[in-house]
Amino acid sequence: MAELLGEHHYQMDPKGRISLPAKFREAFKAGVHLTLGQEGCVYAFPREEWELERRRVREGSLSDRSSRGYSRVFFGNAEHVDLDSQGRMVIPRRLRDKVRLGRDVAVVGVADRLEIWAEEEWARYAEALESSYQAGGLRPERE
Repeated sequence: MAELLGEHHYQMDPKGRISLPAKFREAFKAGVHLTLGQEGCVYAFPREEWELERRRVREGSLSDRSSRGYSRVFFGNAEHVDLDSQGRMVIPRRLRDKVRLGRDVAVVGVADRLEIWAEEEWARYAEALESSYQAGGLRPERE
């Protein structure tokens, strides 16, 4: 599996299509699993990573209210889309509306998935986060 890294900026067309970076297209040849992300983005998983995340989410207990809620939002907003012959994917309108994606988008590689952000929202979020990261205030949580 190719690592999905870097920050890329695109313009979404009126049909809701964006191009994936050429170096990522092989990872998404079996399609893209999209769902509502956190902090205001759309998550885009390649099939293999989707299966791993799907299993993690399903491991939550049905008797746990938080697990049920997370599963409902995660799977209830999920869509599978295929890339067209030009390497573009369509982001469904309901997902675009939920995170207020407009014409200018940032596609951010986060190792196992892509995150698709409204460009201005990503710029604000990244600036705040990078300051904390550089100051040593962010650390990965260990399970």
